[in-house]
Amino acid sequence: MKNFYGAMIVGFALVLAACGRKPGAENGDFEPRAHDGKGGDHDEHSAGVTYEEARGLRLNPEIVHALGVKTTAAANRPLREEKELLAQVFAIQPETLAVASVLDAQARHLEQSSFTGAKLARMDRTSAPATGRADLVFALHRDPPPRLGEFVSVRPGGPARTVLTMPRSALLDAASGTFVYVVNEGHYLRTPVRVGASSGAYIEIVDGLRPDDVVVASPVEQLWLAELRLTRGGGHSH
Repeated sequence: MKNFYGAMIVGFALVLAACGRKPGAENGDFEPRAHDGKGGDHDEHSAGVTYEEARGLRLNPEIVHALGVKTTAAANRPLREEKELLAQVFAIQPETLAVASVLDAQARHLEQSSFTGAKLARMDRTSAPATGRADLVFALHRDPPPRLGEFVSVRPGGPARTVLTMPRSALLDAASGTFVYVVNEGHYLRTPVRVGASSGAYIEIVDGLRPDDVVVASPVEQLWLAELRLTRGGGHSH
């Protein structure tokens, strides 16, 4: 509920920024914003939500509090892949083979994993440059054996690895890629990342962050909407 009201406050602030006005003291009148004399204005600063190229969003403390923004630091943790893979059986003679399509970053660490009731026979990254995905072919050892065309679950095993992680909630999956909001000197910069293994509430960061980088754990969706409003909607950007 707090995030809902926070989003309403951000939306109202962005509308004011787009209109270039603020509520007056009497009768609901509006008065114009001040201009900087260079053709631009500081409407976003007055509204409390701004955007600056290469630095990202900046929110005033009231909006940060209303949104309930929570941050955390990327850190090295022991992580064991828990996500089951869904593979389809495509051959039953002379051995039972099944193929699973996974993200290329995930395929790289799975190459070193063991699996319950299956063995990784080969890996095909031919389409990875275009799709970002790789095909894993498994030889299955199950009784009774699965049927041709059947989908089966393959569970990774093996010991945990110490890798750079952050909470899943910090991830923003957009049409243009996967991102996090990195906090730096009061700004929130949307930053692309590559992810790998996942376990429980945490996910591996393969590329894009360093240990101790501070990221927004929640609510990333509201920050994304604010950025879209300022850069593609009626608001202004610097």
